[in-house]
Amino acid sequence: MQRIPTADLSKASRRTKEQLETVQRKMGRIPNLHATMAHSPAVLNAYLRLHDALSQTSLDTRLRELLAVAVAAANDSEYCLAAHTEIGRNLRVDEAELLHAQEGESTDAKTLAALRFAKALVRKQGRVGDEEVAALKAAGYGNAAVLEIVASTAMNIFTNYCNHVAGTKVDFPPARVPEPL
Repeated sequence: MQRIPTADLSKASRRTKEQLETVQRKMGRIPNLHATMAHSPAVLNAYLRLHDALSQTSLDTRLRELLAVAVAAANDSEYCLAAHTEIGRNLRVDEAELLHAQEGESTDAKTLAALRFAKALVRKQGRVGDEEVAALKAAGYGNAAVLEIVASTAMNIFTNYCNHVAGTKVDFPPARVPEPL
């Protein structure tokens, strides 16, 4: 059940309408997450600005989406898992890779290190140890990339939590989840 409905966009401020029009141009529609965040122009603005800023990091789009899938799975965020799986598919990320990302796994060693680090961040509430940071650096990530993975993980936790609290109605195709062992 959606506890916080999508905002009445006809009553949104000019700035919020402009931001949502940009989202619509980029995504072809306004997802329920954005329409729900529109209740608070500050929250919508914060999310969009952080998202835009993190799109300019050393992390490529593919990795950022795999991180989003891993974090959504770790936080049991049905909305974000569906959204980022669909975005990953649109980027031509292999379905098997998207399923592996839910488990924090990858066949690529560098991607694997990033996903495991993000899952550890969620599990340990950011209190990772020296060994987790060292493993990430050993996989080829420098100091900037370590911080970028932390920021990407935090942004995804933010959207996961917004969707949990709002009960945002999923408006993306459902994501497949790995079969239990």
